[in-house]
Amino acid sequence: MTTITLEPGMPQTIGEAFAHIGTVTAPTIADLKVMCLVEAASRELYRATAANAENPAVADLLNTNGDEEFLHATRAAAVLKVLTGTDFAPPAADANPYLATGTFPIGELTPAGLRKLAEAEFAGETLYEGWAASIGNTEAAALLRANGKEETDHGNRLLQAAALLEG
Repeated sequence: MTTITLEPGMPQTIGEAFAHIGTVTAPTIADLKVMCLVEAASRELYRATAANAENPAVADLLNTNGDEEFLHATRAAAVLKVLTGTDFAPPAADANPYLATGTFPIGELTPAGLRKLAEAEFAGETLYEGWAASIGNTEAAALLRANGKEETDHGNRLLQAAALLEG
Protein backbone atom coordinates (compact mmCIF):
# COMPACT_ATOMS: atom_id res chain seq x y z
CA MET A 1 0.00 0.00 0.00
CA THR A 2 1.25 3.50 -0.81
CA THR A 3 1.84 5.82 2.12
CA ILE A 4 -0.30 8.94 2.10
CA THR A 5 1.77 12.02 1.32
CA LEU A 6 1.37 14.91 3.72
CA GLU A 7 0.42 18.17 2.06
CA PRO A 8 2.65 21.24 2.46
CA GLY A 9 1.98 22.92 5.78
CA MET A 10 0.68 19.79 7.49
CA PRO A 11 2.44 18.59 10.63
CA GLN A 12 5.15 16.12 9.65
CA THR A 13 5.21 13.89 12.74
CA ILE A 14 2.52 12.46 14.96
CA GLY A 15 3.77 14.56 17.87
CA GLU A 16 3.48 17.70 15.78
CA ALA A 17 0.04 16.56 14.60
CA PHE A 18 -1.27 16.02 18.15
CA ALA A 19 0.08 19.44 19.17
CA HIS A 20 -1.41 21.12 16.11
CA ILE A 21 -4.85 19.56 16.47
CA GLY A 22 -5.02 20.79 20.05
CA THR A 23 -4.71 24.40 18.87
CA VAL A 24 -7.37 24.29 16.15
CA THR A 25 -10.73 25.88 16.93
CA ALA A 26 -12.19 26.09 13.42
CA PRO A 27 -10.80 23.27 11.25
CA THR A 28 -9.74 23.67 7.66
CA ILE A 29 -9.91 20.79 5.19
CA ALA A 30 -6.22 20.15 5.88
CA ASP A 31 -6.93 20.03 9.63
CA LEU A 32 -9.67 17.46 9.06
CA LYS A 33 -7.23 15.34 7.03
CA VAL A 34 -4.68 15.56 9.84
CA MET A 35 -7.37 14.53 12.33
CA CYS A 36 -8.30 11.57 10.14
CA LEU A 37 -4.66 10.45 10.06
CA VAL A 38 -4.16 11.01 13.80
CA GLU A 39 -7.31 9.10 14.72
CA ALA A 40 -6.33 6.22 12.41
CA ALA A 41 -2.82 6.15 13.90
CA SER A 42 -4.25 6.21 17.42
CA ARG A 43 -5.78 2.78 16.88
CA GLU A 44 -2.27 1.38 16.48
CA LEU A 45 -0.94 3.37 19.43
CA TYR A 46 -3.66 1.98 21.68
CA ARG A 47 -2.93 -1.53 20.38
CA ALA A 48 0.75 -1.10 21.20
CA THR A 49 -0.16 0.01 24.70
CA ALA A 50 -2.58 -2.90 25.14
CA ALA A 51 0.13 -5.34 24.06
CA ASN A 52 2.10 -4.32 27.17
CA ALA A 53 -0.82 -4.88 29.55
CA GLU A 54 -0.51 -7.93 31.79
CA ASN A 55 -4.14 -7.60 32.87
CA PRO A 56 -6.46 -8.83 30.06
CA ALA A 57 -9.27 -6.50 31.19
CA VAL A 58 -6.95 -3.50 30.86
CA ALA A 59 -5.89 -4.71 27.39
CA ASP A 60 -9.56 -5.05 26.38
CA LEU A 61 -10.33 -1.48 27.49
CA LEU A 62 -7.35 -0.13 25.57
CA ASN A 63 -8.18 -2.14 22.45
CA THR A 64 -11.78 -0.91 22.57
CA ASN A 65 -10.50 2.67 22.63
CA GLY A 66 -8.24 1.88 19.69
CA ASP A 67 -11.09 0.42 17.66
CA GLU A 68 -13.15 3.54 18.31
CA GLU A 69 -10.23 5.75 17.30
CA PHE A 70 -10.40 4.19 13.85
CA LEU A 71 -14.16 4.81 13.84
CA HIS A 72 -13.33 8.46 14.57
CA ALA A 73 -11.00 8.45 11.57
CA THR A 74 -13.82 7.07 9.46
CA ARG A 75 -16.14 9.83 10.66
CA ALA A 76 -13.49 12.49 9.99
CA ALA A 77 -13.23 11.09 6.46
CA ALA A 78 -17.03 11.30 6.19
CA VAL A 79 -16.86 14.96 7.23
CA LEU A 80 -14.34 15.54 4.44
CA LYS A 81 -16.67 13.83 1.96
CA VAL A 82 -19.62 15.96 3.10
CA LEU A 83 -17.62 19.19 2.83
CA THR A 84 -15.60 18.50 -0.33
CA GLY A 85 -17.43 15.75 -2.19
CA THR A 86 -14.18 13.79 -2.45
CA ASP A 87 -13.06 10.65 -0.67
CA PHE A 88 -10.25 10.62 1.88
CA ALA A 89 -10.13 7.15 3.35
CA PRO A 90 -8.49 6.55 6.73
CA PRO A 91 -5.29 4.67 5.97
CA ALA A 92 -4.15 1.34 7.29
CA ALA A 93 -1.15 1.54 9.60
CA ASP A 94 1.38 0.82 6.84
CA ALA A 95 0.08 3.73 4.74
CA ASN A 96 -0.22 6.28 7.55
CA PRO A 97 2.62 8.82 7.42
CA TYR A 98 2.25 9.44 11.15
CA LEU A 99 3.29 5.83 11.78
CA ALA A 100 6.27 5.91 9.41
CA THR A 101 8.71 5.69 12.31
CA GLY A 102 6.81 2.82 13.91
CA THR A 103 4.18 2.26 16.52
CA PHE A 104 4.69 3.05 20.16
CA PRO A 105 2.48 3.04 23.26
CA ILE A 106 0.06 5.96 23.42
CA GLY A 107 0.77 6.45 27.10
CA GLU A 108 2.55 5.06 30.11
CA LEU A 109 0.85 1.90 31.33
CA THR A 110 0.61 3.01 34.95
CA PRO A 111 -2.39 4.35 36.84
CA ALA A 112 -0.92 7.88 36.69
CA GLY A 113 -0.10 7.55 32.98
CA LEU A 114 -3.59 6.31 32.16
CA ARG A 115 -5.18 9.13 34.16
CA LYS A 116 -3.08 11.67 32.26
CA LEU A 117 -4.17 10.13 28.97
CA ALA A 118 -7.79 10.19 30.20
CA GLU A 119 -7.51 13.97 30.66
CA ALA A 120 -6.46 14.31 27.02
CA GLU A 121 -9.39 12.14 25.90
CA PHE A 122 -11.86 14.21 27.97
CA ALA A 123 -10.47 17.35 26.33
CA GLY A 124 -11.25 15.72 22.97
CA GLU A 125 -14.97 16.14 23.56
CA THR A 126 -14.51 19.89 24.00
CA LEU A 127 -12.31 20.05 20.91
CA TYR A 128 -14.79 18.18 18.75
CA GLU A 129 -17.69 20.29 20.07
CA GLY A 130 -15.83 23.45 19.10
CA TRP A 131 -15.16 22.06 15.65
CA ALA A 132 -18.81 21.06 15.28
CA ALA A 133 -19.97 24.54 16.28
CA SER A 134 -17.65 26.17 13.75
CA ILE A 135 -18.11 23.83 10.77
CA GLY A 136 -21.26 25.38 9.28
CA ASN A 137 -22.75 22.07 8.13
CA THR A 138 -25.33 20.13 10.15
CA GLU A 139 -24.30 16.68 8.89
CA ALA A 140 -20.60 17.32 9.44
CA ALA A 141 -21.31 18.76 12.91
CA ALA A 142 -23.26 15.63 13.91
CA LEU A 143 -20.34 13.42 12.88
CA LEU A 144 -17.89 15.53 14.87
CA ARG A 145 -20.15 15.50 17.94
CA ALA A 146 -20.41 11.71 17.77
CA ASN A 147 -16.61 11.54 17.93
CA GLY A 148 -16.59 13.95 20.87
CA LYS A 149 -19.01 11.86 22.91
CA GLU A 150 -16.83 8.81 22.39
CA GLU A 151 -13.74 10.73 23.51
CA THR A 152 -15.43 10.93 26.91
CA ASP A 153 -16.08 7.19 26.76
CA HIS A 154 -12.34 6.72 26.07
CA GLY A 155 -11.45 8.78 29.10
CA ASN A 156 -13.82 6.78 31.28
CA ARG A 157 -12.32 3.50 30.03
CA LEU A 158 -8.85 4.78 30.82
CA LEU A 159 -9.95 5.61 34.37
CA GLN A 160 -11.36 2.07 34.66
CA ALA A 161 -8.05 0.67 33.43
CA ALA A 162 -6.15 2.79 35.97
CA ALA A 163 -8.37 1.46 38.76
CA LEU A 164 -7.78 -2.12 37.60
CA LEU A 165 -4.01 -1.58 37.69
CA GLU A 166 -4.30 -0.31 41.24
CA GLY A 167 -6.35 -3.44 41.97
